[in-house]
Amino acid sequence: MIDDFKTIFRRNRDLITLGWLISIILIFPYFEGTAFGEMLLVILISALLLSALYSVSDRPSQVAAGFLLAVPTLLCAWTEFFVPSDDIWVALLLSLTVFLSYITLSILHRVFKAKEVTLVEMIRAVTSYIMIGLAFGMVYLLVEALSPDSFQFTYGTTNIQSLIYFSFGALSTAGFGDITAISPVARSLVIIEMLIGVMYMAVLIGLLVNAHYSARYSTPRERWIEGREGAKKRFRAPFLSSGGTPVLLAIAVMLNMSTALVAAALNLPLFLDTWGTSLGVILGGFPVGAAAGILSNVILGLTIWDPASILFAACSVLVAAMTWLFWSRGWVDVRTPWLLLAAGIATGIVNAFATFSISTAFGQPPYEGTLAIYRFFTGILPGPVMPGFATSLLVEIIDKTLCIVLAAVASVFLTDFFEKEQNKDESGKEEEIPPGD
Repeated sequence: MIDDFKTIFRRNRDLITLGWLISIILIFPYFEGTAFGEMLLVILISALLLSALYSVSDRPSQVAAGFLLAVPTLLCAWTEFFVPSDDIWVALLLSLTVFLSYITLSILHRVFKAKEVTLVEMIRAVTSYIMIGLAFGMVYLLVEALSPDSFQFTYGTTNIQSLIYFSFGALSTAGFGDITAISPVARSLVIIEMLIGVMYMAVLIGLLVNAHYSARYSTPRERWIEGREGAKKRFRAPFLSSGGTPVLLAIAVMLNMSTALVAAALNLPLFLDTWGTSLGVILGGFPVGAAAGILSNVILGLTIWDPASILFAACSVLVAAMTWLFWSRGWVDVRTPWLLLAAGIATGIVNAFATFSISTAFGQPPYEGTLAIYRFFTGILPGPVMPGFATSLLVEIIDKTLCIVLAAVASVFLTDFFEKEQNKDESGKEEEIPPGD
C-alpha cells in the first residue's frame, strides 16, 4: 500500500505542486493579517518548497541544488513566524525569489525538451507561469520593503495579496490601474515582467505545437529506427550541473545571508555568515567561495545592514583563502576531526585580527549579540582595547570553527549523495533515452 501511495504521489507530483501554488493565491488572502493567516502562510510556503523540490527530483544534482536553496528559505520563514523582524522578512523574500526562479527554470527546461504534448507537460507549463507571477510578486514585496511607497494604491493597502495580484496583472498585461508602480526600479521590473509574460505565451505555444505535430506525424518505423540506430544519448551531468557555478554561488550567498540574519534576529553571540563561503570553496574552489563572501556582505550592506559592513567583505575573502589552504592540505575533512577543528581555530584567530583591525580603524561599534561577552572581558581586562580584542578572538574562533565544520559536513553529505552519479561520469557511462521521453 505504501508503495502504491508513493507511485501515485510521484506520478502526480507536478499537479500537487500546482495545487500548493493555487492554495497560496486563493486561500491565504482570506486570512491575511491574522495570526492564523501568518501560520497558514508559513505552512503553505513550506509545503510548496518541499513539493516543488520533489517535482524536479529526476536528477540528484537538481535535488541538491534545490535543497540547498530551500534550506535558507525554510529557515527564514519559520524564524519570521516566531521572531518577526524586518531583516528576516527581506531575507525570506530574497531567498524565496531565488528558489522559485530556480524551480521555474528547471521545470521549463523539461517542458522545452518535451517531444510530445501530454497532460503532464501542460501542467508543468501552467505551474511555471504561476511561479513566474509569484516570484515577481516576491520581488515587488522586496522593493516595497526596501523602498517604501514604490507603489501607489488607488484602493487597498500594501500587503502580500495586493502585490501578488499586481504581479499577475502585469504578467498577463491586464493591469486594472488600481495599483501603479511609481519608483524607477518598480517600473523597470514591471516592464520586464510584461515582456516575459508576452514572450512566454508566444514561445511556449510555438514549442508545444511543434512538439505535437512532430509526434503526430512520425511513423512507428521512423521511431523504431531512431530508437535502434540513432538512439539519443544522455551523459549524466556532473555535480550541480543543473546550474553550474552560478547555482553554487547563489546557494553559498543564500546560506551566508539566511544564517547571519537568523543569528542577528535571535541575538546570538555568533555571526554564522561564512559557512556558505567555506562550502563554496570546498565544492567550487576559491573563486566561488570568495565571490560568495563578497556578494553576501555587499547585498546585506546595501539592503539591510549599515553600508559600512561592506568593509568586512575583506574578512570573507580571508576566510575563503584560509578554507582553501586547509582544504587543499586535507584538513577540512570530517574523518580527521582534530585537523578540522584546528583549521577552524586557526581561521578564527587570523580572522579575529582582521575584523578587530577593521572595526578599530573605521570606528565600528561592537556587535549587539556579543555585548555580554564584551562586558565580561571589560571587568577582567584593562583598557578599552584588550576587552574588544579578546571578545573578537573568542567569538571568531567559535564562529569560524562552527562554520567550517558545518561546511565540511554538508560537503560530505553531498559527496556521498552523488558518489554513484560521479563514478558514472568518470567511467563515461551513458544512459539511453527512449524516443519521445
